[in-house]
Amino acid sequence: MKPKNKRSSQAVVRLLSFAAFLVCSVLGCTPPGSSTNAVSLDTSSGSLGNNSGSSNAASNLTEPGRPPILITITISPESRVKAAAEEIPMELVQGTWKDYSIEIENAAGITAPLVIESEQLLAEAQDSSRDRWLQIELQPDRPLSGEYTEIRTLRIKSRDLGIRTAILNFNAGQGTQDLGFRSDVLVTFKVLEK
Repeated sequence: MKPKNKRSSQAVVRLLSFAAFLVCSVLGCTPPGSSTNAVSLDTSSGSLGNNSGSSNAASNLTEPGRPPILITITISPESRVKAAAEEIPMELVQGTWKDYSIEIENAAGITAPLVIESEQLLAEAQDSSRDRWLQIELQPDRPLSGEYTEIRTLRIKSRDLGIRTAILNFNAGQGTQDLGFRSDVLVTFKVLEK
């Protein structure tokens, strides 16, 4: 009986942490008990994991002319892609493109294209599905350079108003997704009226 109670209390803590993360993503605040500058969703365990890592998000946020870093991508020497969302305000204006940066640490030296997949991506301009609301563009639209650190621009546009959530999956070709679904990132945007 004790293990069951312990597991259920851990599940409640995970659920509350996840709810705090979603609320803070929308409001642009820092989740309680968080002291790092990156949070990722480990979907294999259903829990939030902190990624202090080697991200320089704080310095990149203030760099003139560069959009704030939304996602940090790490490609391991074994060519496994892992992604984490940064703690920044995530706001869009309906029907308007907004630029964010993606920081890529490419320890494998991969020169394949970085692919972003999501079930929330609009299939076409006239797509009326309620579940699909997102348009994205990655710039420059070319394969990775193979350099250890790269910055790309991620352009995002929402068709719909309100609080919108998407799961973005990052890979650099077949077999590069991280085991344990750490290449998936949950992002929640507050979409304002134009």
